[in-house]
Amino acid sequence: MIKGVAIIAMVQVFLLEFFARQPIMDGLTGKISMFIGGSTTAPIFLSVMGYYIAYKRKPFWKNILRGIKLIGLGFLVNIGRNAMILAGLAHPEYATGTVQLIFGTDILILAGLSLIAIAVIIQLFRGHVLIFLSLIVILLLLQYIIPPVEKTFPGSVLLPFFYGKYPHGFFPLIPWLSYVLAGYCFFQFKNYFVSDQFKHSQTVKVMLLFLSGIVLIVTAKFGFRVSIKPLLYFHHGIMFFLFCINYVFWLLLSVRAIVHRNDNFISHYVEWLGKNVTAFYVIFSLLTGNMAVIFYKSGGYEELAGMFIGSLIITSLLVLVWNMIRQPASDSEE
Repeated sequence: MIKGVAIIAMVQVFLLEFFARQPIMDGLTGKISMFIGGSTTAPIFLSVMGYYIAYKRKPFWKNILRGIKLIGLGFLVNIGRNAMILAGLAHPEYATGTVQLIFGTDILILAGLSLIAIAVIIQLFRGHVLIFLSLIVILLLLQYIIPPVEKTFPGSVLLPFFYGKYPHGFFPLIPWLSYVLAGYCFFQFKNYFVSDQFKHSQTVKVMLLFLSGIVLIVTAKFGFRVSIKPLLYFHHGIMFFLFCINYVFWLLLSVRAIVHRNDNFISHYVEWLGKNVTAFYVIFSLLTGNMAVIFYKSGGYEELAGMFIGSLIITSLLVLVWNMIRQPASDSEE
């Protein structure tokens, strides 16, 4: 369910970023959109991914293979959503270098690299939570230790996938791997390191909620400022990480409470989105990436509202078609 909420947050921020007129993006609406998209989408996708890596406990080579597939899919998405630009049909303001388009650090590539990295870490350290927690801290502090590699190696193709404030380095492994590790640690604590006595203790729950709420309040202003500034957002440190983890925690509690009280079409649809997150992301990216070439930063509020509803409907229908195509193929393999 929470992944479905992240999908909706992603849709609205993508649409505003590429289709909204610049005064809208520069105003309060644009800032709120960037905040919702930034603090919700990637942190949820990655932390939930880490949680399910721990839950499913797949063999080492299966995780490696899945990671390679995600990296390959990420490159294909980069090419597909920029097809019109690569063909020379781009709006002048939207055009950019070929290398940046093909080798942009898409979140699918980050997910693939993270899956490979965490598979290696599990293999080396056998899932010791204290080591994982230490790695989270190290990843978030590395930017204060490692010199700015984008100045030393400005033309590097590989470094942006791992570290550095490159123009196309949107989701480098450092610091974003920390969210995958956090999701992994959360599962381990929840299932293996917390006794049943603490799990069912109302006092402990209240204390955790209180501490998390305090951290969220203290870091909220800083979190908002980072969310609306892309360079700070994509290359953030420990303070923003603390904000995001606690923000996602409270968002998860809120979504669960709402779903518990409202069993309707909307809740079922959002849950369906969460179950089809990869297919939805790929199809939506292909559609919006190429449509942005035609309607780049030309939409007002009414047009954006129509695009939001229309893109959800069209992409969802295409996901249904994709699932129908894929299902017979899966059945024949079995």
